[in-house]
Amino acid sequence: MAAPFILGAPALDTWNDVIVGGALSLLAGHNYASEREQGKPSQWIAGVLIVLGAWLFFAPFLLGVSGLLRWNDVVVAVLVTAFAGYSVYAAQLIKQTMHHTSIDEN
Repeated sequence: MAAPFILGAPALDTWNDVIVGGALSLLAGHNYASEREQGKPSQWIAGVLIVLGAWLFFAPFLLGVSGLLRWNDVVVAVLVTAFAGYSVYAAQLIKQTMHHTSIDEN
């Protein structure tokens, strides 16, 4: 969220990064809290994070941003998408493990 202000991004890219960065922060924080409370991350929130990461990856190309601003968005997008993808995988794995454990106990 801070990169556009530090690097002097155009207004459209600044708004995009602030809105997407804010949404990513809120959703990732909620997903972390969900994992702490329920023992597993939320798959649908992780899915939304993947979509936002994909948007963040393509946005600088669509908005005509270049240089360091573009690379910032691309690197952050790859990291967000990778971590969110892992969260989907982990949630599914935990769900399967919990399901198999409950069947074994009966």
